[in-house]
Amino acid sequence: LGIPTAAYATYHVCKDHGGYFLLKEVLAKINEFCKEHISEPCFSIYQELFTRTGRIDVNDRKARIDTIESLKRMIRSWLDETFADMPEAEKIAMSNNMDISLIEELKEESIKHIYEINSVVRCSLIEMQFIKKELLNALVAMDELMGSNEINARLAAMTPAVILVIGIRKVFRFIFYALFKFGAPKQEIYASFRKTILDIERLLLMRDDPPPNPPSLSW
Repeated sequence: LGIPTAAYATYHVCKDHGGYFLLKEVLAKINEFCKEHISEPCFSIYQELFTRTGRIDVNDRKARIDTIESLKRMIRSWLDETFADMPEAEKIAMSNNMDISLIEELKEESIKHIYEINSVVRCSLIEMQFIKKELLNALVAMDELMGSNEINARLAAMTPAVILVIGIRKVFRFIFYALFKFGAPKQEIYASFRKTILDIERLLLMRDDPPPNPPSLSW
């Protein structure tokens, strides 16, 4: 079923666009396949194993660190202005732990009064910074997960190319043997060995037990 379908599609493509268009499309697909399943995976594996740069991270780790430090400063500044009587050690602990529980409580109370809109906006900005920090943490975790499975993913991407190369090799080998009779398959080689061994065994038996001489002819 596949061969007639491919022949029918090839006929219509060549009929409508010409052979050059078909050749151009085939070469483009081969180039894309080789790039996705051979060149890019091999380069990625080489870069990770044999270069100092290793795998290039998708996430910007410096941006994550800057976001965390900015959040800590925002929380500390808010605590200094809102809870001035809080012990210094507790302020430091809350800012280092990026604890926004007090900010959420104050926002919940302030949102009931329209004249405290500035406090609501400030609390919302701190919460947005906290959400940004959580998103960057999630991206870093995904990046580390992808990095630990990078080689497995690249090897899996190369599997179709390996299967295709093995299949093409077997097909061309079969066609080469069928058309040019160059070389022989394993079955023929084994059959030739068996015949040769049987001939050798038969000759050895004839040497140990030779047949009697034929009777002389009478004239």
